[in-house]
Amino acid sequence: MGNWFCDKDSVKNRGLIFGLWTCHQYCGDITAALCTAWVLGMGLTYWWALLIPSLTNLGWGFLTMRLIADPADVGIITDEVRIRMAKLEAARANLKEGETIEDEGPKPISYSAAIRIPMVAQYAVAFGFFKLTNYVLFFWLPYFLGKNFDPVTANLIAACYSVGMMPGGIIVGFVSDLFGGRRASVIGVFMTCLIIFLSIFAVSSETLHPVALLVMLCIMGILVGGPNNIITSAVAADLASHPSVRGSNKSLGTVTGLINGTGSITASIGLLAVGPLQDSFGWGSVWVFLIGCTACGTLLMAPKIYEELFPNAEDDGTEMESTNV
Repeated sequence: MGNWFCDKDSVKNRGLIFGLWTCHQYCGDITAALCTAWVLGMGLTYWWALLIPSLTNLGWGFLTMRLIADPADVGIITDEVRIRMAKLEAARANLKEGETIEDEGPKPISYSAAIRIPMVAQYAVAFGFFKLTNYVLFFWLPYFLGKNFDPVTANLIAACYSVGMMPGGIIVGFVSDLFGGRRASVIGVFMTCLIIFLSIFAVSSETLHPVALLVMLCIMGILVGGPNNIITSAVAADLASHPSVRGSNKSLGTVTGLINGTGSITASIGLLAVGPLQDSFGWGSVWVFLIGCTACGTLLMAPKIYEELFPNAEDDGTEMESTNV
């Protein structure tokens, strides 16, 4: 996706493009939840709920292998390719007689180089806190709802959270494009709203009316899914467009992997605290824990939010749209 949408025109709509693209993962979440509910409802053996998604993954994996990864392979010249070719021509001009140089494509950057790109480290850790909130809601919601609903109903209600995550990325992407690529500010607003909803859950989650519960879960899905989707797609593409790695479209994979990997490690460690908290202090303490995690992630993004809201006087505002780094 970074290879295909890296030119100047697509950068202006990058948030919306990547927001639409990231909906695919939640289609899988919803399908798996509905499949599990169907298997349980039909009284089938549990392994059918594992076999059906596995076969579906194999089919989509085969389809993915047929996709064209680089537009240059089909003769489409993007800005990134032009930069790379310009560097190649400059290198050929300095060659001695008899020497040759081939275009081997952009060289990948190292993780140490990726971590030195401004805001990559902060986004990586912040994404870990946001991903922890997402994991707790996604994995523990059916168990939490199972206290008041049968397993099939609890699974279907929990699927509303995934349904809400689908438009979340589209909304954050579109709004951030609308405000000149100020994605950190939009993410900060979404996370602040999420803290409010988590506070309501901490106080009255076990006494909410089912309809109110459904609405809240959908809204929380939007608030969580939007930032998570955009950080690992449009924001990663923005960060990978930093001048220090300009012309290397392979930097996007490294930046995305670094943010995703750090986020997964942080979220996995944080998940270890959910069980003991729930056993010792009840579900209210879990929601308070998630409030703290969400607040920490938002605070890590505070320098970028400040930079977006109060740009330097000499900045004419065009840099935000072109690079957003």
